[in-house]
Amino acid sequence: MKLMEQLNQLDRLDALIRRKATGRPKDLAERLAVSERTIYNLLEILRLLGAEIDFCRARGSYYYQNEIKFRFDLVVRGSEEKKMRGGKKKNGKKVDTENFLQGILAFLDGGLMKAV
Repeated sequence: MKLMEQLNQLDRLDALIRRKATGRPKDLAERLAVSERTIYNLLEILRLLGAEIDFCRARGSYYYQNEIKFRFDLVVRGSEEKKMRGGKKKNGKKVDTENFLQGILAFLDGGLMKAV
């Protein structure tokens, strides 16, 4: 999965959780056009970032148990800030998103990344 695609999915999932409008995992997977397994993986990433997420059976939605805020942006800092779009720098140079994503996931697995 491309880094920007995963960041976008995390952002969409976060917004749905905030509105308590996710639906059940199967429905959520269809809504985000991903597999149920991907939904569970995305939820796990949010949990690794410090979110306490639970599922309300009465409402049929995931919700946050704690106050937490995420901002899923990717900014490259250098002589000028450049936002990443679609796995490429603004100036057109290709970025190895697969290796970059693996590095981020390894970083997350170490529990070092915190929510904003």
